[in-house]
Amino acid sequence: MDRDDYLHKLRDRRARFALVLSDLGLALERDADLRRQVGGGWTLGEHLVHLAAWERRYGRVVARKPRVGPSDWQKFNDAIHEQWQGVSPQHARAEYESAHRELLRAIRAVSASGDPTRPGLFDGWDLSAVLSHYREHATILLLHAGRPKPPAWRGRVVQ
Repeated sequence: MDRDDYLHKLRDRRARFALVLSDLGLALERDADLRRQVGGGWTLGEHLVHLAAWERRYGRVVARKPRVGPSDWQKFNDAIHEQWQGVSPQHARAEYESAHRELLRAIRAVSASGDPTRPGLFDGWDLSAVLSHYREHATILLLHAGRPKPPAWRGRVVQ
């Protein structure tokens, strides 16, 4: 997968996540929704900063900067939750958007054909995890609402 294919998939996964939020009657603009428990014992705001932390982490991988936080993914998740537990809606929104912009900047800095010193950069586990993370959290929210988990997110959402 080249850079532009990856960017299209990333845009698609965020759009699908936004559609799930909308389907559940949730909106990022409503503070009450970001304070609401929506699955896994977390508020929607806590889910957003969790997604943001992983995007920041992998943006650093793309930018060749040292990773932040513990290398063990569960310890990283625990540290994120401890740091951001009870996050305000304003901070959750800001972090969700800021981390995404940072990831996009890092990806766009890579040549469209990829990085010859890192073949498969956009196919590797790190960046694949960013794409699948949106569906994973959409599933948590849907199951909490008594809805079935979404089918595999293949193809593109037409907008």
